[in-house]
Amino acid sequence: MGLRLAVAIALFMTICAQSVHGLLYKYMEYIVITSKEALLPYLPTIKRAKVLAVDTETTGLDPHTARVRLIQLAGAGFPILIVDCFAYPPGDIAVIKELLEGPNVKIFQNAKFDLQFFMKWGIRPAPVFDTMLASRLLQSSGGPPRSGLAALASHYLGEDVDKGEQTADWGGELREAQLLYAARDVDVLPRLREAMVRELYANQLARIAQVEFACAHAVAEMEYNGVCLDSDRWAQLAARTEKERDAALDALREYAGAPVTQMSLWGDGVVMNHNFDSNQYVLELLRSHGIEADATSKRVLSAHAGHPLIQAIGAYRKAAKSLSSFLYPIPQMINKKTGRLHPHYMQIGAWSGRMSCGGPNIQQIPRDASFRACFVAPPGKNLIIADYSQIELRVAAQISGDARMIAAYSRGEDLHALTASLVSEIDIGDVTPAQRQAAKAVNFGLIFGMGAAGLQQYAQQSYGVDMTLEQAEAFRNGFFRAYPGVAEWHRRVRGDRRDDGRTLFGRKFLFGGSAGLAGRYNTPVQGTAADIAKAALGELSRRLAGTGAIAGARIIAAVHDEIILEADEGAASEAAADSLKSTMERAGAEALRDVPCVADVEISQSW
Repeated sequence: MGLRLAVAIALFMTICAQSVHGLLYKYMEYIVITSKEALLPYLPTIKRAKVLAVDTETTGLDPHTARVRLIQLAGAGFPILIVDCFAYPPGDIAVIKELLEGPNVKIFQNAKFDLQFFMKWGIRPAPVFDTMLASRLLQSSGGPPRSGLAALASHYLGEDVDKGEQTADWGGELREAQLLYAARDVDVLPRLREAMVRELYANQLARIAQVEFACAHAVAEMEYNGVCLDSDRWAQLAARTEKERDAALDALREYAGAPVTQMSLWGDGVVMNHNFDSNQYVLELLRSHGIEADATSKRVLSAHAGHPLIQAIGAYRKAAKSLSSFLYPIPQMINKKTGRLHPHYMQIGAWSGRMSCGGPNIQQIPRDASFRACFVAPPGKNLIIADYSQIELRVAAQISGDARMIAAYSRGEDLHALTASLVSEIDIGDVTPAQRQAAKAVNFGLIFGMGAAGLQQYAQQSYGVDMTLEQAEAFRNGFFRAYPGVAEWHRRVRGDRRDDGRTLFGRKFLFGGSAGLAGRYNTPVQGTAADIAKAALGELSRRLAGTGAIAGARIIAAVHDEIILEADEGAASEAAADSLKSTMERAGAEALRDVPCVADVEISQSW
């Protein structure tokens, strides 16, 4: 009987605890604010608060077409405030701006979303603590794999957060359940930040967290501002590419024979016996013309690069991919209200810290001038384009500590020409353009541990440099003789079997099972380069928002180690270029203590 009673009491207590937890949420104290007069009494307390949790509920996801319905505020010393923006007079927005731009830390979950909506009103909340970004930094230190608010509250606080109202209609009359949902979302943020701050410090991630939080402003600005596409020039490029695809198809049909067509139910002619997008069909076509291959990848086919059939396959694939991945879909992504493209960035898109992008993925736009010329400055503006000079090689020099490489950069020497002279054992003044081009492949390929065969293929595919396997082997041996510090770094990495690593900014990353040696060389280098670019973006956003802001200057895109601004023509563009260059180089100096960081900048009407 005693055991049954104990079990019953324990069950009763569990049910009560769960019920009380639900009641706390149900009767959570919040006040709906519909006027400046209702908000003013809380202003002194909010200003004194060390941290201020902020959340919004909007009528949609696009800040250019949707509206903010609610702004929720939580902090010490005052009840949860829910500002109903549909009732709150637009002319009194200055009070909200004053409290959101105070010195206290603003806590957001996915800050870039809310920041874009505040940009519409000219409000820039800072400094920021983003629980979503913090969670992604902590994933390599035992944090949960998901970064949603419910997952974070459960993991770090042991609390349940119901997201059932997330997709509710926020444009009409609000239900009590919606107000409770809005209050609960902001109420949990201060406790969540407190727990996550402890974890960030414990895992030595405080500095990189500062970088990511500051960068959130720049990412929000890039998404909100977007880029301008010359639609007419883009259409002309699509038409030219269609002709290139059709010419490549004609060349392929000389090997495959005349196509057989059959009328579809809709009256279209459908090719029945040709499928140049099928790997199996292409393999059979190759073998029928004496080309033995076990796959149709670019790497495999590069061994037969001189054959006209291989050239026709390459030309067809290049044109078909350009059309399907870029030329056809991207015009459909132009925002109807702004007339611009607004790519979406995932700020921590990879373990290395690099950003990823979509809608469209501007980071994968071909580097061909014909593509990039379509991204233009609007009338009265210029594009200010800057990229880091050989940033990954400079980071590798810093990480490896190679004395010769560091000395070359310190003296401002051309590292590609130096490598060409060292591996070919000739005077640097005698290096030809072809030898320097080959040295680029050697530098960028071997720094991450390519073998001779990989270098041979990489040189041909990426730089158009043909070399025999014997030449590739000679280049490889010469490279590691020339840069013994790099060779020693590679030996250290091969002997270190830890599952994690750090960038020079302290970002922690995990090596996946398939990372291999190349990944172990590459990730800290690529990650540090990403950290440098993000540090520059965060500082740049702060500078452009300051009192000395440059006329018309705003961040519109970032493509790995490249940052693009838009600024007014004339002196404003020159000032923006100077500011961009100095900011980028200063950000690099924090990590590259022994290697100069150089950013090249230009002013142009197109990318």
